[in-house]
Amino acid sequence: MHRIMKTVLKLLVCAVLALVLPAVLLVWLALHDRPLVERDSAMTPADISRVRDLLGAADPRKHPQEGQAVRTFHADGRDLDLVLHDAARRLLRGAGRVVLEDQAARVQLSLRWSRSPFGEWLNVEAQLRQTAGLPALERLQIGRVPVPSELARWLLVQGLDHYSATEPVQTVVGMVQRVRLQPEEVVLDYVWRPDGLRTVMLPPADQQRLRVYVERLVPLVRKGHGPVPLASLLAPLFELARVRTDAAGAGEALAAQENRSALIALALYATGQSPTRFVQEARQWTLPVSHPVLLRGREDFAMHFLVSAVLAAEGGGRLADAIGLYKELSDSRGGSGFSFNDIAADRAGTRFGQIAVRDPLRLQVGLSKGVTDEDFMPGVADLPEFLSEAEFKATYGEIGSPAYERMQAEIERRVAARPLLH
Repeated sequence: MHRIMKTVLKLLVCAVLALVLPAVLLVWLALHDRPLVERDSAMTPADISRVRDLLGAADPRKHPQEGQAVRTFHADGRDLDLVLHDAARRLLRGAGRVVLEDQAARVQLSLRWSRSPFGEWLNVEAQLRQTAGLPALERLQIGRVPVPSELARWLLVQGLDHYSATEPVQTVVGMVQRVRLQPEEVVLDYVWRPDGLRTVMLPPADQQRLRVYVERLVPLVRKGHGPVPLASLLAPLFELARVRTDAAGAGEALAAQENRSALIALALYATGQSPTRFVQEARQWTLPVSHPVLLRGREDFAMHFLVSAVLAAEGGGRLADAIGLYKELSDSRGGSGFSFNDIAADRAGTRFGQIAVRDPLRLQVGLSKGVTDEDFMPGVADLPEFLSEAEFKATYGEIGSPAYERMQAEIERRVAARPLLH
């Protein structure tokens, strides 16, 4: 009996090792001590200005064409490289690079992993090859591990599903007729179908929910009332969200959906955008009269707060950080300048949007009782604002410098102290 038990134990140990060792080997092969991509940490204001101009010129709404005409978009290789790197830095805590070749492109990513005996960098390299339509994935390598094409495509599908991006990506890809890869630029031939994008951005069920909150604004902002405090709109809209959630007998998931719709309605109204831009049927809705929306007496604070809140509720706080910082650096190129108090409004809005979906019932109850600006927006009158690019560099150096990080930490402290943002 003893000999049988020893044999069984040996078999179990061998079975465990057979499962564990390949996994350990795979992790060792995948992780590196050093990143494949090493480059400066941030885009400069000049870089951001150039990319902004590129995207603005490519906006198909600025170049209306009849029917399903094929349009062509030219993207400089340097700008694509900058956008990829900045997205990797902000969203994935890493670095990225795209190298264009004749009928091919090489994409590299270095993502910081948790510290381990095997290394702290996950390096990814993909090779794309031009075809008669969309580029094909020719090769994918993670660390020292080559990934078979079928497995690579499966991983891509799983990633899109994880971030609920499958339908939007399919819609956009369906508009693309051909992608031409050249050593210095990418040429994109596409057909603009705005109705398809509207449906993807806001599915039918969400459109009907949005209508409820847009039409709730109508009696709150009647003609001739002048500027409207944001706090006076938050309370009734989130009270409506609470009532609708209770009436459905649902919990956190529905509450989060109601909160998102309330925030979208408020953000559209505060930024002066009509719902008809995203929902074709909104032409039949009763729409509120336009008035400035104020937060701590300023219209720009309300816009920063609400846009960041929507972005955080829809896509995560890091994305909201990126959009807010993008706007501020763009302003420093000749607009209002870099303003830390706008960054504070961004951060407060980001925190508000996160709570709206992570703890939606608590926020509904808290807001339905009535609130003031001080409940969700810190005092910012003493923070530096309207800094030109030269003034910003003279005082803070660059994004990520110790002086800049100290200011960011102070903003975070003030945001965290707001009663609704705990």
